Amino acid sequence: MTRMYARNSLRLAAAALTAALLCLPNSASAQASSRKSWTIKEILAAREPVNDNSRQRMCQGGLFKPCVCAKDVSNSVQYRPAVKECGGKAAIVLSGKYLDVFSVVVRDNQNKDRWPDEGINGCSEFERDTLGLNKCSAFKVQKTIGVSSRQGDAAVHCLGASGYSPLFKNVVRITAKLKDVPNSNTDPLERLCLLGADKPLN
Repeated sequence: MTRMYARNSLRLAAAALTAALLCLPNSASAQASSRKSWTIKEILAAREPVNDNSRQRMCQGGLFKPCVCAKDVSNSVQYRPAVKECGGKAAIVLSGKYLDVFSVVVRDNQNKDRWPDEGINGCSEFERDTLGLNKCSAFKVQKTIGVSSRQGDAAVHCLGASGYSPLFKNVVRITAKLKDVPNSNTDPLERLCLLGADKPLN
């Protein structure tokens, strides 16, 4: 009788444990579901109305030149950690006065725009270090998608990795080169703070 009672108790305990485990949230699933991927249409809809904010406070100084505080970045500059049309990779969406910038990258807290050090996409050392090809860095634009819109055209600059990936762990800002001045180190730049590599901006 005692053995039967013990067996029944064990069965009940196992059933209760199974039920409890089934009710627990799957942390991996919960994390994956929180990693939203946007469409270009959704991003452009969030842009309206475009506001080129004239009040621009500066943040993140220290060792490097400060960037415009994330809250003051113009709505003409948007960032998403994952964009469906970019294959789930991060993207910078530019419009208005930023539409025709010469180049745009993200940078980390060491101000690097070439990462990882060993390169990606099968780059040779020559392609990575001497030529500095975009395809060798996750922080640089891999392709650009032009978008026509009645609310203002836009350019979607797809980067080399997802903003949720470890490669983007330390990304803190966008740098836009407004135009290229040949044989000069004083190209006009705008430095724009991000809320975080895994967080949308504008």
